[in-house]
Amino acid sequence: SDLSSILLLFHLIPPSAHGRKRPGKVSASQPERHLVVFKKSGTNIEEHLQGITASIQPYLLAVGVQKNGSSVLHHSDQNAIPCKSAASLGAFDELFKARFVFGTSYSTMLPNMYTFMQTTVHNVDAERDSSCS
Repeated sequence: SDLSSILLLFHLIPPSAHGRKRPGKVSASQPERHLVVFKKSGTNIEEHLQGITASIQPYLLAVGVQKNGSSVLHHSDQNAIPCKSAASLGAFDELFKARFVFGTSYSTMLPNMYTFMQTTVHNVDAERDSSCS
C-alpha cells in the first residue's frame, strides 16, 4: 500500500533525540503510533475521539482493513476531519499540510521525518519554519 512507503521512512530516518544527549532506544513502531492509528471497521469515531485525554498532535486515523484501503481521517483537537484523498499517501499529504494551516508543531517523535518531507518533497526551507527546530 502507499502508506507502507511513509511507514518505511521510520526505519530509514532516525527518530528525534528529544533534546537528550543519550536518548533511550526508540523502535520504529513508537513514532509510527504518533502518525497513524489503525481501528477496525465499525469503530465509533466519536467514542475514539472522546477517549483522548491528553493533548496530542494531529494524526491519521485509519478505519478499516489496511490491505483493502481504509477511510482515513486526520485528527485535530478532538475533531475528525475527513480527508479529500481516498489514498493513504494523499491523506498523509493533507495531514502534513494541515500542520501549516492549523499552526501546530511536529510531534516530538517525528521532526526528522517531517523535516525530510518538508525540505525534500515540498521544498519548504526548514530554516524559515521554527517548528522544525
